[in-house]
Amino acid sequence: MPGLTRIHRGLSLLLSGLLAPVSLWLCAAGALAQGYPVKSVRIVVPVPAGGYYDNVARVVGQKLTEKMGQPFVIENRVGAGGLVGTAYVATTAPDGYTLLVNGTGGMSIFQSIHPKPPYDTLRDFTPISLLSGVPQIVVVNASVPANNMAELLALLRAHPGEMAFATTGNGTVPHLSTEAFSIATKVKMLHVPYNGSAPAVTSLLGGQTSMAFGIATDVFQHVRAGKMRALAVTTEKRMPVLPDVPTLAEAGIPGMVIEIWGGLFAPKGTPSDIVNRLSAEANQIVQTAEARDKIAPGGIGDTKGSTPEQFERFLRAEIAMWARVVKESGAKID
Repeated sequence: MPGLTRIHRGLSLLLSGLLAPVSLWLCAAGALAQGYPVKSVRIVVPVPAGGYYDNVARVVGQKLTEKMGQPFVIENRVGAGGLVGTAYVATTAPDGYTLLVNGTGGMSIFQSIHPKPPYDTLRDFTPISLLSGVPQIVVVNASVPANNMAELLALLRAHPGEMAFATTGNGTVPHLSTEAFSIATKVKMLHVPYNGSAPAVTSLLGGQTSMAFGIATDVFQHVRAGKMRALAVTTEKRMPVLPDVPTLAEAGIPGMVIEIWGGLFAPKGTPSDIVNRLSAEANQIVQTAEARDKIAPGGIGDTKGSTPEQFERFLRAEIAMWARVVKESGAKID
């Protein structure tokens, strides 16, 4: 998959270069939009409270409240796997008083896999700042006779279509990551979608499924406890908390650098001075040790930071990459 590999490499370069121009840009943005906000601001999170994006939004929202002098209130507007809240923000007034925290699935995968998407990420939203990222870990049930990726691939090829992999649902990042893996390695597996991460992890622990591209925050504790075996990580470099686990590239599968990222968005048409002010403040927040400890406790994942322009370039590359995976895999949602 040379095209997919090139896109992934491009994404890695974008991620690695995001922070460099931020410090100079912060000073310029700070002089703008000094009168904003004059009332409370809503940050819509399209998933239930307690999840990854909700945590990111609450950490950033609390600090924006402290820094900008008005309440930044989290509103969990859930339904249809994040569709309801995201589509709602797309229709709100572009005045800076309704924002969105969302990420990979809703903003870069959804429009490629949904038959009639009610919003278009680039048409209907203004990217403000890339906030955070968490990798996936390729894990197997502890009873699976594979101690590394080479042994797993040999097992998959010896039993095509028989080995079940758990995902958090059709069209989710773990699902499409596994499809990309299947395309890259030319192996066939049995997809078992679950309604969320908790039941998917439970199935893997219980042996109902054999492997998964597990979200690092959800499976790390089970890897550490020996209940799952980590074979590879989807980061460009090894995770510091799993120094002995190779990247997919080191395991012989290049071009698969995949992070589940979260970002801050506004409705398209939001004044640029407000966007720049929000981005400058958000960047300062996520680069603090306090925010990093709350968003990526124990070093599982990281915080990011970007200008709006950098975030838009990253987003365009992500959308193109996932569109290719959806097309080549034939993946569909219910």
